[in-house]
Amino acid sequence: MASQQIIEVIKSKEGKKRFEFLINDQPIGIIDYPKRFQKKAILSAGNHQWKIERKGWWKHTIEIAADQSPYTKWSVTQNWKGQISIRTVDNRQFHLKKKGFWKPVWHWLNEKEESVVELHPCIGWPKRKRGTITIHNSNDTILTFLALIGWFVSLTQQEDAAGVAAVSAAS
Repeated sequence: MASQQIIEVIKSKEGKKRFEFLINDQPIGIIDYPKRFQKKAILSAGNHQWKIERKGWWKHTIEIAADQSPYTKWSVTQNWKGQISIRTVDNRQFHLKKKGFWKPVWHWLNEKEESVVELHPCIGWPKRKRGTITIHNSNDTILTFLALIGWFVSLTQQEDAAGVAAVSAAS
């Protein structure tokens, strides 16, 4: 049986839109947005780095490019619910799905529809702690990468929902 890892997501003091991923107060990853109101960021985990960006106005795609060898590039279509599917470099397929309405939890599911990563964003945007991530197999290094991508997708969905709510309230 594989062991679980609990990752705490906090808002960094170093940037307006920068998130740190910690296990036992030790950093394992960072999402850093160069500009605050854009849907593009830099994901870092260990000595690996990727650029991620959401493109498109009506039909969204998530583009991910590695900054180190192997220089892989993914272009993933996002459906209207925010769900995406990605095939990793080792040819495994994963699907990101949101479950729940009031307190949504995002799940990365494998080919057998088993949850391998759970993302629990905090509702109400607390000052520092933004959520937790549970990785169900700590021996699988690709799952940390998927956790960073999932956090980026969940943030874009929350920002979209906040924008819709602001426009609805103004009219």
